[in-house]
Amino acid sequence: MSLIVGESLSNLDGPILVTGHTGFKGTWLTLLLENLNLPIIGLSLDPQEDSLYTRLNRKKKISEEYIDIRDLEGVGDFLRRYRPSAIIHMAAQPLVLESYRKPRDTFEVNVMGTHTVLESAFELDCVKAVLVVTTDKVYRNDNSGEMFIESDPLKGKDPYSASKVATESVVSAWQQIVKLRGGPKITAVRAGNVIGGGDWSENRLLPDIVRAATENRVIQLR
Repeated sequence: MSLIVGESLSNLDGPILVTGHTGFKGTWLTLLLENLNLPIIGLSLDPQEDSLYTRLNRKKKISEEYIDIRDLEGVGDFLRRYRPSAIIHMAAQPLVLESYRKPRDTFEVNVMGTHTVLESAFELDCVKAVLVVTTDKVYRNDNSGEMFIESDPLKGKDPYSASKVATESVVSAWQQIVKLRGGPKITAVRAGNVIGGGDWSENRLLPDIVRAATENRVIQLR
C-alpha cells in the first residue's frame, strides 16, 4: 500500500480501516495486517453464517461495527469516532450473477457506497490515504486473448462490472476534487479472482465442487 499511495504505514498516526472486513478478501487482509502488527478497525455488513470470518471466530478481534456503506451519517460518525489514518475500501456486492438478480442494489452499494466512503473521508484531516479496490472486470473485453493493461478502455457488460466501471469514475472525480481542494490521496486498484481457503460464495468453481462433494451430489459446472 505504501508504494501505491505514497504513505509509509509505519508513520500513520491512526488505525487502518478495512471496509468489508467480514468478507472473504477482507478477512484475509485483516489477518495480513495483524501479522504486520498494524492497528486495524473494520466496517462491514453483518457476517454471513458460514463465512471465513465466522469460521475463524473473528468477531470482536478488532474494533469493528456493522454499518451499510450507503449510510452517510453512520459511516461519517464511525470515521469521526475512530479517526483512521488510511482506508482500504473493499466493501462491495462482488458477485456477477447476484448483480443480474439485484442490479439496483449492486449499483447502490458499489457506486454510491464508494462515494459515501470517499465523501466521509474527505471531511476528516486524519485520513491521509484511501485505497479503493475495484476489479479486473472493468476492462472492455474484445475476446482477443491479449492481456489487459491499465490504459485499456473500460466498459462493463454485466451489472457488476458496469458498477465497478462507474466506481472508477467516482474515484476519478474525487481525485479531481482533492486536486482542487486538498484531501486524502485516493487510488484505485483492480483485483482479479482469488483462490483460497474460506471462500464459500455461490457460483464459484472450487466452492461449488467442495459443496457438491460434501453433500454427495452431482457437481453442476457452468
